[in-house]
Amino acid sequence: MTFAYSTFARATALLVASFFLTVPAAAQNALGTQVADALPDRGEFHLGLFNGGEADGTMRLGWIKRDDGILLYDRTMMPSDGVYEVVTFDLAPDFTFRDAHILYYRGVAHLEVDLDFAGNHVTGSRTIRRLEETTSEEVALDLPENTLPRPIAFLMPMMLPEEDGAETAFPWFGPLGNAVADVTITARPGGTIETPAGSFDTIRYEIRGGAPHNDVYVTRGENRRVVRIDVVGQGMQFLALPEPAEGQ
Repeated sequence: MTFAYSTFARATALLVASFFLTVPAAAQNALGTQVADALPDRGEFHLGLFNGGEADGTMRLGWIKRDDGILLYDRTMMPSDGVYEVVTFDLAPDFTFRDAHILYYRGVAHLEVDLDFAGNHVTGSRTIRRLEETTSEEVALDLPENTLPRPIAFLMPMMLPEEDGAETAFPWFGPLGNAVADVTITARPGGTIETPAGSFDTIRYEIRGGAPHNDVYVTRGENRRVVRIDVVGQGMQFLALPEPAEGQ
């Protein structure tokens, strides 16, 4: 998992930690702005996917800031089930949506999702392509005010307060399944965890309200990094991998 750590530390130091304590609904747009302001110009974390303790793929979640907004992306693969997911969000500077594109491969079929956003209104299409059949449906739905994209919940723990019980709330949208949920992220003690990249003293952030639930483990202090993500109840984890050797 690679970050511009010094840049990230300087940026996160500018946050007022109390801002994130149970943010009221009217301030959700400000929440997206605060998260965006805390991030360096670009970054990515690279985690290994483990099923039942066995290595089974990887996840890359990253962002790139541009003059007019943010590109947020997720690349996840799980070879045992023939899964490969490519997610790209074009977002405004406050992390609200402009458009979303997904390619989700599983076995010999794949799903294509293309969505456009006009304020809270979403339009687009979902197409499933199988070997002998293609089905498509139109998408038209309205999101709650100031809804944020699902992956932002995995970035927030790098900058949220560490105090046990500190809570942040916001609505999210997961375009893979057209899922809308009211989500909370709550800080809990994480303890010392073991990963392929080593041992880390952590805070655990419980993401609840959307399916599936997740626990995100983040290192303490400055230069915080995500070192483990649990998919609650599914025996699946994403764990920090060793940094590649210099020159590789």
